[in-house]
Amino acid sequence: MKGIERIISIIVTAGILFGFWILLSAHFDTFHLAAGAACAIIVALLSHDLLFTRPVRGGFFTLLHFTHYCGWLFIEIWLAGLDVAYRVLHPDLPIDPQVVTFDTPFTDDIVRTVFANSMTLTPGTITIDVSGSTYTVHALTSEAARDLTEGRSIEKRVHRIFPET
Repeated sequence: MKGIERIISIIVTAGILFGFWILLSAHFDTFHLAAGAACAIIVALLSHDLLFTRPVRGGFFTLLHFTHYCGWLFIEIWLAGLDVAYRVLHPDLPIDPQVVTFDTPFTDDIVRTVFANSMTLTPGTITIDVSGSTYTVHALTSEAARDLTEGRSIEKRVHRIFPET
């Protein structure tokens, strides 16, 4: 990357790191915010090319979709965690484990990784294998398996962030 593309990747990387700093530190005084900003900028200058191997595309709307996706994923993780806890604590243990295989339109490595990790982060599902655009996933319930193969809610939301796939 050269010129403006490099600057944009540094700014985006610093923004992500600073947001993460704020999220983890939970201190909002001037010293901690300044220290977080300084550290984020230094780390971004040294390592932006590890996060962005090609120019950043999409701009504000991609960031907006990604932020919305992170919020949605957090809620899904919470709800799935409650569902798994219920199933584990239920006397009849109402589980129906399945291994499902399905294809996606994703070809980019980053997009496939985001998709696979999103499924693995959600309690009750875990990505077993990714081969090209084919995913093998273990689902704790038939509802979770059906959502992966028919509903495809995670796939649709990842596709909204990365529309070029």
